[in-house]
Amino acid sequence: MVAESFAPGASASGVARRHDISPSLLFLWRRQTTRAKLEEHGGMPSGFVPVAITDCGGKLPLCEEQGAIEIEVGAVRIRVMGTVDRRALCEVLAAVGTVGR
Repeated sequence: MVAESFAPGASASGVARRHDISPSLLFLWRRQTTRAKLEEHGGMPSGFVPVAITDCGGKLPLCEEQGAIEIEVGAVRIRVMGTVDRRALCEVLAAVGTVGR
């Protein structure tokens, strides 16, 4: 949503309405993103990585090397290691997404 709101010609308020969030929350995220660019990257622009959850059922397949996923949303940090139940992860991410609403 933040990346979408920075697109040329985009309206941050319009983006917020489309995603059913408060415009003030999106403006907060935009400020945090701008601040993070300066603090964490020494003024260098950072990028966005698109994320999409396509299915929230079952377990992810096991592989020989188990990795870890770390997700930060504001002050909340979620670390996922090993086998992940997609449905449970979807519920956690949905709950985190409602913080501050």
